[in-house]
Order: sequence, then C-alpha cells, then structure tokens
Amino acid sequence: MTTFSKRYQLLLYVLVVFILTSVFFGVKARHQQLFSAAEQGIMTLAYPFQKAADLAIDSCNSIIDNYVSLIHVNRENQALKNRIANLERQLIAREESQRQNLQLRKLLNFQEEHQLPAHATIANVIGRDASGFSRLIFIDHGSRDLIKIHDPALTPGGIVGQVIMASPFSAKIMLITDSHSSCDVLVQRTRERGILQGDNQELCRLSYLMRSADIQIGDTIITSGMDGVYPKGIPVGTIVSVDRENDSLCQRITVQPFANLNGLEEIIVSASNGQNNNHVQ
Repeated sequence: MTTFSKRYQLLLYVLVVFILTSVFFGVKARHQQLFSAAEQGIMTLAYPFQKAADLAIDSCNSIIDNYVSLIHVNRENQALKNRIANLERQLIAREESQRQNLQLRKLLNFQEEHQLPAHATIANVIGRDASGFSRLIFIDHGSRDLIKIHDPALTPGGIVGQVIMASPFSAKIMLITDSHSSCDVLVQRTRERGILQGDNQELCRLSYLMRSADIQIGDTIITSGMDGVYPKGIPVGTIVSVDRENDSLCQRITVQPFANLNGLEEIIVSASNGQNNNHVQ
C-alpha cells in the first residue's frame, strides 16, 4: 500500500511540473514584451557581476599562463646556464692543454739545445716542503725512471736544483735557493768563477769572488760544469746587488734566479754532469 502511494506521488509531481512548464511557455508566448523587459532588467542588474566574474576569470587565466611561461623560462635559463658552464669548462681544459703542450715543447727544445741525454725525464711537481726551513719540491717520477741522487733539475728558464732522494715513484729535489745548495758558476761576461749558494729565501748568494773581480749589476750567471752536477752553460740568474764595502775580502753578491721557483709545474730531470762525462768516455 505504501509503495502504491509513493508511485502516485511521483506521478503527481511529474504532472505538476508539466503543467507549470506549459503554463510558463504559454504565458511567455502571449506576453513576450513583458518577459523581454524583465530579462533585460535582470541582465542589466547581472552585468556588473558577470563583468567582474569575467575579469576574475581572465586574471586567473593570465596568472596561470604567466606562471607556466615563467616555469618554461626558468627551465630554459637553467639549461643555458648549464650549457655555458660546460662550455667554460671545455674552454679552460683546452687552454690548459695548450699551455701544457707549449711548456712541453719548450722543455723538449731546451733538451735539444743543451744536448741533454735522451733519457732525460720530464716530470710534474706534486708537492713542496712547507716547513720554511728548507726549499724542497717533490716530483712524480723516481728511480724506476732512471732518476738518481745528484741529477740536475732544469727548466727552459734556468736551473732549479738537484735530486737528493729518489724512490721508485717519486723524488725529492733541493732547490738552488736552499741554504744547503751550492753550484759552481761563471759570470758570463768576465768568466769569473764563483759558488752559488742559497739563502732559504727567493735569492742566492755568489761567494768567493775577490773585491778586485769585475762584477756588475745585471751580469748573467751560468753553470760552469765543474761541480759534477749541472751541465755547462745552463742559465742560472742575474746579479741584482754588489757590495764591495764590507769587512770581508770577497764581494757580497746577490743573484736572482731565472727560473720561477715558486711557480714550478713541469721540469726536466737529466743525468748529472759526472754521469754525462762517464757516458762520453
């Protein structure tokens, strides 16, 4: 019984809606002008709200579009930055390779010019003594590369020092500025002989030259080849000061090495002069 009542109620609702719809369209057809005026009034009243809604929707769309565009721009900027950074790394690597090739060519030309042994080794500097009490460097070649104690270390700029210890894979070199270093040298202009000694700083002292010796600032110092270590005629440095007014019988002479001992990267390690002489004999 209840189900039957619900069915009648539903039919009644449908019938009422149908009748109201028919009445509405019938009235509208007869009174078109009245409804048109009402619709115009409603549209006039609704216009500001519709306009505000349209503006709000347009603003939201614009914000979304700008945000999406900004994301794309940021991605493109990041991609460009990554590409520029990669190109800069490639450029730095190429410049470093060119520098190393140029330095290697200079070392090979120096080796040929001074007729150094064919087995002379080109080595990289891998460390320095940081104690401040000595002037030492370490290289990445050792006894397995035929490097021995007293072998001279050279650059195209001039002499560097000599090997004082060699392990199979590395070696220690005492620079000419070390206080324990000594080298038999010549004043190129006058052929005066002296001993070059280090001062543990960046300069060297030229010792055992009498006051009467003709020594001038700017004179070039070269190796004499008489110490059994360095080949003859290798550039050493230039005289930067001469003191004859002292209590000693000898002049006090300061020499600036040609080689940039603080900026060494690659050097040549050759056989010592004594070994060269033995080889020639």
